[in-house]
Amino acid sequence: MKTAVARLICFSAIVSTTHLGAQESPTPYADGFPRTLPSPKAPKIELTPNEQGLLVRSEKSHEQAAERVKEYLQTQYLPKVREHYPDQDATSIKLVTRPTTESLEVHENLAYTRWGDRAMVLDLYLPRLATRKPQPLADKKRLPLVIFIHGGGWVRGSHCGYRPAAIALAKRGFATATVEYRVAGEAMFPAAIYDVKAAIRWLRAHADQFHLDPERFGITGGSAGGNIAVLTAVTFGDSRFDAPQVVASQDEEPAHHLDQSSEIQCVVSLYGAMSWTASAWTNSRKGSHLMNETLPDFHIANGSHLPPILFLNEWDRRKDRRWGADTMEIIRKVGKADRSELTLINAPHGFIYFSPHQKLALDHLEQFFGKHLGRANE
Repeated sequence: MKTAVARLICFSAIVSTTHLGAQESPTPYADGFPRTLPSPKAPKIELTPNEQGLLVRSEKSHEQAAERVKEYLQTQYLPKVREHYPDQDATSIKLVTRPTTESLEVHENLAYTRWGDRAMVLDLYLPRLATRKPQPLADKKRLPLVIFIHGGGWVRGSHCGYRPAAIALAKRGFATATVEYRVAGEAMFPAAIYDVKAAIRWLRAHADQFHLDPERFGITGGSAGGNIAVLTAVTFGDSRFDAPQVVASQDEEPAHHLDQSSEIQCVVSLYGAMSWTASAWTNSRKGSHLMNETLPDFHIANGSHLPPILFLNEWDRRKDRRWGADTMEIIRKVGKADRSELTLINAPHGFIYFSPHQKLALDHLEQFFGKHLGRANE
């Protein structure tokens, strides 16, 4: 029987990737990237003031993202299971619900940076064994961290949708975080990369508070989130992908924590696009310099930073090389073949959302991150 790996049809595939007739993005800053403006090709994101008067995504926006996942299950995921995996019982496949968190310390909707009045948030789940009292902090073993990046074709999705997977992996001995980023309807590329790197730096700045090991940070993402996760990892050291410094007031933390590192020690791409992205993310043409900057393959081929990487893909797309197979060849050509591996799961694109396939994916995440990061009790 084929290696058990569920394939969730990439939500990115729902988004049109046609580039014909696309116009180049607005006048760029000196770093060569466009201003972080909303994409004219993407749905707008509804923001609402929180208790502090800062703008956050509305509950309606998160609920709409959740409804799209449910719709995807019925209209695309289950039909793909029936077509490509007829030996599986499609009636047993369900959307994974939020697991219990009694064994975890839970911190949700933590603001990790601000863009004007816009507050960006993340969720953090910690195994309680690391925070038992009265054991002093100095004697505690620091927690390895795995950061989750949601998908949605660069234009949709919500970090809340990855809470079940993040909680489940945290119960296996890792600190986990699921990070919100600005999708194209709010701000085009490279805003999402600015955001994820800001979240990484914020987490390192607060490593003592949450007992994190700043030398053991991993990242994973699904579909568009896989692209963003790998792009975040391979652009370490390229200052163009770090947000411009913003001066903070005396009672605020350093804006974006640019004094901290955004380095990632290892990365897992869950069916992430490596050689293409949706035109809505950049509002530019295929083959343009700006479009190339969104592609992990482009950066790796040009000698970028490269931590260990696992491509965890769907078996039914095994012949489509754009999701990691071509990247493996590029990595071999740059002399780093030992840095990458590819595994196929018997499930469609998006398997991280659905049971029983999510468990299969988490088994691989636990094995890979355990190898490269260790666990909380190690």
